[in-house]
Amino acid sequence: MTAALPESHRDLLERPLFAHLATIRPDGGPQSSAMWFDWDGARVRFTHTTTRQKYRNLLSEGRVSFHVQDPEHPYRTLEVRGRVESMDPDPDATFYRRLQARYGMEHPVFDADVRVVIVVAPSTFVAVDGGMTKAEVVALEKLLSNLATDEET
Repeated sequence: MTAALPESHRDLLERPLFAHLATIRPDGGPQSSAMWFDWDGARVRFTHTTTRQKYRNLLSEGRVSFHVQDPEHPYRTLEVRGRVESMDPDPDATFYRRLQARYGMEHPVFDADVRVVIVVAPSTFVAVDGGMTKAEVVALEKLLSNLATDEET
């Protein structure tokens, strides 16, 4: 877990992958949805509408977490935790159309009048490779080194 995006997992935010965005419902329970997103190197942007539960969740609780998985290596994942900085109207669906192009899925936008751009400022990144975090890999390497040393003596 780090405050900076590990270079080893930067591509997961740069590629058009799906993020599973988790928000907190009014009853305190989680709500998770697959979402399109865009990463500008500092902030993550999502699009949504003001008519759905996720938007209402974000109005009352701005903490979020989202998870991105490498489709070629499913045990290589990145969790990003952060806080919503803003939710600005996108009445012409300009950002939504940009995401459509990024994800190769262009179609008419019927809800442009209620679209918003959600900007998330990341605070924590959890990079996992092979099902293990960096700290777990270090601990395993230390254990294996100790075992090798024990065998030699």
